[in-house]
Amino acid sequence: MGRYVEQHLYENELIVEKAKRDRWPLFWAWFFGVLCFWLLFVPTVIAIVKTVKYNGTEFVITNKRIIYKTGVFRTQSSGAPLNKITSVTVDTTFWGKIFNVYKIRIHTNCGFMITEKIERGDDFKSTLMGQIDAFEMSRLASQANWTARAMNRYMEK
Repeated sequence: MGRYVEQHLYENELIVEKAKRDRWPLFWAWFFGVLCFWLLFVPTVIAIVKTVKYNGTEFVITNKRIIYKTGVFRTQSSGAPLNKITSVTVDTTFWGKIFNVYKIRIHTNCGFMITEKIERGDDFKSTLMGQIDAFEMSRLASQANWTARAMNRYMEK
């Protein structure tokens, strides 16, 4: 797992799944970078930049929230608690279906997050929806426990 997410976890927060990103754009960037190296140095520089961006991006589901972080030198991160996620959309193209590559859009109460292409998008969505359900059940159980204790204290008086 990436260091950024591990360093910014809340108390009792665990990483459930980390999205696997599509590697084909890196392959083509390096293919043309190496192929055209003798012509121009630019394709190789583009391949290096894409590799750094690829390694600096994390998209993680935890048991309490979802985290999306991009960047290495200038980091931008966004996150949303699981109970604030309203819907999850998975998009793909014809070639995306063949190579099992998807784009995920997560709608929250205050906006949305769009991921870059990731592998097994449907599985990632299923895991996310399962975590949302588990989080809601845990929250309701905690609330019911608190209410029962409060009523018990009231009844003892």
